[in-house]
Amino acid sequence: MELINNDDGTWTLSKVSELEHLMLSRLPESADSTGCEEAGNRLFPSPISPGADLDNEKKSSADSDWKEYIEPELRVEFRDSLKIVADDLGKAKMAKDEEGNCYQFNIPTAHADHWCSALNQARIVIHYRYNLPAEDGVLDMDPNPETW
Repeated sequence: MELINNDDGTWTLSKVSELEHLMLSRLPESADSTGCEEAGNRLFPSPISPGADLDNEKKSSADSDWKEYIEPELRVEFRDSLKIVADDLGKAKMAKDEEGNCYQFNIPTAHADHWCSALNQARIVIHYRYNLPAEDGVLDMDPNPETW
């Protein structure tokens, strides 16, 4: 996959394999936190830090205001970002390069934040849904992993 910054205010994502295109096209499903409470809490966290020195009434009021005014707007923004990414992906065209068939499509630079949002949402949901490690671990890259 190759990202090219064009002179006309767009990017071109080229040399996108069929597998990469399939994975990108599944961003909306991957970013859906339904049924994954940890991901939902991470995407829509309480505005009150755990150590905040507030009485229960103030905490309840702040949480209530957050859920009424802020969270719905965040959900709309997240949904809009996913739709824009899906629309961009829907404009992909099959191209040929030296390695065979691949996809290519343009992304307006105005969509950059939407792409970052969609990819980050999916990253967070995948992390919690599949219980991935919380820290960057060192992967064993030994080409001969005989020891188990």
